[in-house]
Formats: sequence, C-alpha cells, structure tokens
Amino acid sequence: MWRIVFAPMAVLPMVGLAQTRAIPGRDLLEFPIALTAEAPALGTQAGTGLWNPATAILPAGARWRLAAASMSAPADVAVSAQAGTFAGVWRGTTLGVTVLRAAVAGLSRTESDPQSIGDDIEYSTIVVSVVAARRLNPHLVAGVALRNRTGRLDDVSRSGLALDAGLLAEHLGRFDARVGASTFLFSAGGVARDRPSYLLGADGRVIGPDSAHAVRAGYSAQLTPGLSTEHFLFADGRWGHWEIRGGPARTQIYGGDNWRLRFGLAIHHAGYAIGVAREESANGLAATYQFTLSSVLK
Repeated sequence: MWRIVFAPMAVLPMVGLAQTRAIPGRDLLEFPIALTAEAPALGTQAGTGLWNPATAILPAGARWRLAAASMSAPADVAVSAQAGTFAGVWRGTTLGVTVLRAAVAGLSRTESDPQSIGDDIEYSTIVVSVVAARRLNPHLVAGVALRNRTGRLDDVSRSGLALDAGLLAEHLGRFDARVGASTFLFSAGGVARDRPSYLLGADGRVIGPDSAHAVRAGYSAQLTPGLSTEHFLFADGRWGHWEIRGGPARTQIYGGDNWRLRFGLAIHHAGYAIGVAREESANGLAATYQFTLSSVLK
C-alpha cells in the first residue's frame, strides 16, 4: 500500500526536478534513521553526528568509535535505510565519517493500466558526511559537518553539498538539563539544492541520583520549511545497563497531520551500546523498525 503512495510521489517530482534542479529523495530523510527513539538534536547513542554534528563527540578517554544503524519496514511500506560511522580523536577533536543510504523498493513502472512494465523505478538517496566535534568547556560541545548528498529518481541523478552546524549543552543546573540545536542539509542554494531542517531539543532529569540511574523527560522539534514539521514528547529511563525511551510524535507533512508512538530499548555494556526501536506509521500502515550498534574503544 505504501508503494502506491510513493509511486505518484516519485512521478510528480520528475516534473519539478527539471525546473528547480532539486535533488531527489529528500523526503526519505524524514524518518528517524540511526536514532533509538531519541530526540534528533540530542541523539548520542550511535554517535553518527547525522542530525546534530555535536552529538558525534567521543566520551573522555575514548579514542575510536565504530557504529552501524539500519531501518526496515514490511512490504507495504518498503522503505529501508542503512548507515555506518567511523570516528577517532585527533588533538582533542572528534573526527568522523558517516555514510547513509535510504531507498524505496518496489516502485513499479506503468503506463495506461496497473500492469507493470520493465524495471522498477529507483528512488534513493546517499549522504556522505565528514564530521568534526569538539568540547569547548565542561558544558558545551560544538560540531560541524560537510555533507554530500546524491539522490536518484529513475534516470535522474543529482548531487549537492551542505554545511551543517550544531551545539550540545550538557549538565546544566540542578536538573542536569541538556539542550541541543542544529541544522541538517543547510546550503546556500536553498530549494535548488536541498530543503534544510532546523532541529531543537531539550530534556532534564526528573528523578535519579546520576545519569546512569535516572528518569528524564523532554521535547524536541524539527522544522523543514515546505516539507514537514515534527514535535516529539519523550521520556527516558535508565538503570545501569538497561535503558528505555519513548513518547508520542506529531508530524505534519504533505498536508497531512498524524500522531505516532515511538518506543526504544537500549543496552549499554563495556563500551558497547545496542538499541532497537519501533515507530508506528500513519493511516494504519506497518510500523518501521530501527537498529543501532555502537562500540567505543580506548
């Protein structure tokens, strides 16, 4: 069913692409890829720096990070994504490379009737990011990312560069608050290159003695002018190795307005973090599933 929705979405941009020179596949990056039910501006578990370059920062004493993430969905949604990250520390700065690919499968090529002809229509995007993050003081981390995004729609393939920046403030006040803000796919070309997103998130400790034994609650917002707006209310509970997260997300996209539930589970042990998450889809379609694996080496 979701492929029926994506098919006209894939055909309509073919007309606009010739006029705007936009890069195909921007809407595929509206999914919470490489996140485990986290606020995008605060999502540090996988350390990809994808949504906020500052979140790529390695913990004190760590030298390397390897991470992988994937998103999958049943056939009626047919959207998938994969991401991989490698990062290290050089002179106090975390430097990393993240590669992300997202695609829709099963977009059939048709003419005057529903019978498919020829090969399927390819609709995909690849984002390669070079990320740098540095701790400016005990409470503030800054990051930048240079990204190259390539999108493909059938026989049309285009690429463009984006430069993003992000901040992450931590351990603020009596509630151990965090605040994150960033851009995603920002470029001077505007719609001719990509539609940038602007992200903001904040949370604080509700109860608990420390970060490894606490319940936190927060809110995040993501605005992509001309495409979508998302609001996410979430809670996070961690006790030792185990962590659960979740909350409702409201998204306005393509004139529609829907509420969905996100839920995630993470396990932390000996420098490794494994996370799985589930997110409901709109209009009764199948849910999407996230998986992240991150290892920090000293």
